[in-house]
Amino acid sequence: MSTPTLRRPSPQTLLFVAALAAFIAVELVLGTQIVGALNAAGVTGGTPIAGLGQFVSRLRGNLIWVAVTVVGIAVIGIGLLFLFGHSRAQDYAIKALMGAAIIASGSGIVA
Repeated sequence: MSTPTLRRPSPQTLLFVAALAAFIAVELVLGTQIVGALNAAGVTGGTPIAGLGQFVSRLRGNLIWVAVTVVGIAVIGIGLLFLFGHSRAQDYAIKALMGAAIIASGSGIVA
C-alpha cells in the first residue's frame, strides 16, 4: 500500500492565504473603530438630518407620478405593438412587466 505524497502549495495560494490573513487582522483591529465612527456620525440611530424626511417624501411623490406616466405610455405602446403584429411584442411586454415588478418592490429591497 502506497502512502500519498504531499504537494507543496503554489506561490499564488500562499499569497492568497497571506492576503486573507492580513485582511482579517486589519478588520479585527479596525472593526470597532469603524463602528464607533459610524455611531458618532449618527448613522445607526442618531439625530436625523433636518429636512431630509420632507425632501424624501416630496421626491417619492414626484417619482410616483413619473412612474405612473411611464407605465401608462408603455402599456399603450406595447398594446399598439400587439395590435400591429410586431414580432417582438411579447419580449417587450415581459421586459416591461419585469421592470415594473422591480420598481414596485424597490421600497422592500431598500428597507
